[in-house]
Amino acid sequence: MRARRPVLALPACACLIVAVVTVAVAAAVLAAAWRGTGASSAGASSAGERADARAADLATPAGRVVIGQCTTTLDDTQVGRRANVALAARVIDGVVVEPGAEFSFNRVVGERTTEAGYVDARVIVDGRNQPGLAGGICQVSSTLYNAALLAGMEITERHAHSRPVPYLPPGRDATVAYGSLDLRFTNPLDFPVTVRAGLEGSGAELSVAIEAAEGSGAHASGIRLVSEIVEVIEPRPAGEPGPTGRPIAGAPMAKGQVVDTGQPGYRVRVWAEWEDSTSTRHRELVSYDFYEPVSAVAR
Repeated sequence: MRARRPVLALPACACLIVAVVTVAVAAAVLAAAWRGTGASSAGASSAGERADARAADLATPAGRVVIGQCTTTLDDTQVGRRANVALAARVIDGVVVEPGAEFSFNRVVGERTTEAGYVDARVIVDGRNQPGLAGGICQVSSTLYNAALLAGMEITERHAHSRPVPYLPPGRDATVAYGSLDLRFTNPLDFPVTVRAGLEGSGAELSVAIEAAEGSGAHASGIRLVSEIVEVIEPRPAGEPGPTGRPIAGAPMAKGQVVDTGQPGYRVRVWAEWEDSTSTRHRELVSYDFYEPVSAVAR
């Protein structure tokens, strides 16, 4: 295994459309945990949603071992969304990432078009939900992002949504947009890893795993991902707009009534925690994200 000095990059910018954070989680940071006890890993859960990372959900073929896995819950009322998730999962399933090679979500999945089989489903635009082609694709990239972190992969590109997602704790999502926003990671280990993905539980869950061959020295990590909400930013009031078009705090409305009270914003840190073979505890910063509040709406 290659030994590298940890490199952690905090967000370069954050804007209204999408809060961008590109992290370089170096192999030496999470691979140190990978070399530890070999216990199965567990991810934190958000209220009302399941976001487990464990080592035995997907049926692992003989001679293979899962080194990082994440399972997220699907909304069973969103038929189109589930179809898009299943399609993208089939595309990434079985992709092999050689030592030192890079996985690119956009390169593997390709452009999301109707010709490719994608349909309209719910997407997040400017902090609000609306229909859009290939809605749900980001649940696949986000679930893969968590599995890659837990497997000790080196994240070279990752972007947060403009709003937290319901299927993962804040700070653990990874949005993608073909031609602009990608999820990329490299394999810093000394052996190939394979991405496996598919729906489980009668289609109620998406499970993504990173696995390797037995005898390669691979084993499940003891990494735990923890989301820490650093700050809650209250939504802007529905007042008269200022020069930028945003409501002026405290300014009275000339007419109309509030029809949407808005949503709070968040500043979030995500930490990787683990114990090494000597039971020494470690904690490393993975990312720092800003989710901008959604203004109240008056009509």
